[in-house]
Amino acid sequence: MISLLKAVLRLNRNYLAEHFAEAKLKASTLKKIEEILNAGNEIKLEIGAGNKSGKNGWVTLDMHKGCDIQWDLRNGIPFKDNSISHIYSSHLFEHLTFNESQQLLAECKRVLKPDGVFLVCVPNSRLYIEAYTKNDTEFRKNQPYFQPAWNNTTKLDFLNYVAYMDGHHKYMFDEENLLKVIEKAGLRNAALRDFNPELDLKERDFESIYAQGVK
Repeated sequence: MISLLKAVLRLNRNYLAEHFAEAKLKASTLKKIEEILNAGNEIKLEIGAGNKSGKNGWVTLDMHKGCDIQWDLRNGIPFKDNSISHIYSSHLFEHLTFNESQQLLAECKRVLKPDGVFLVCVPNSRLYIEAYTKNDTEFRKNQPYFQPAWNNTTKLDFLNYVAYMDGHHKYMFDEENLLKVIEKAGLRNAALRDFNPELDLKERDFESIYAQGVK
């Protein structure tokens, strides 16, 4: 009985410590955002940025400690309505289901200023499908694979790689449906765009689609 009580108390302490840490992080993040807003400068936000700080006037947001704003996007975007001039994401939306992407795009639209610009980059699944149908072994063998997701067996597993990536991917894009996803979220003037060396990753240019929309 005593050992059970100790176990329960230990679980309660761990639970309280975890939630205290979450509350402390949230308070710190919201304070940082308030400071950014109060500075009165143009805000350009990169969401799902990974473990990096922003450059060239961009502010990065992700769950990683190394970004400018540590935040879980499942809780929305922690900025007020009509406060951000540009939003950018690179290789984020393929990790979301269609409904999840629409929810996040709704948040993007909410925080963007009128005429604010949404910029996106995602993997082009069409390239992988064409490599499968044409049996393009050169394309298949020359890719910098995420090794935990690549079992290197058949050409169909090449499609499994881009479609699922060992559970990391949830949705496939090509040039046509990326624009439809943007339009479905209520952003206007959805259009493909060119590679931007100040934003986009050169090492992923070979497989990427670039697009934008306007609030």
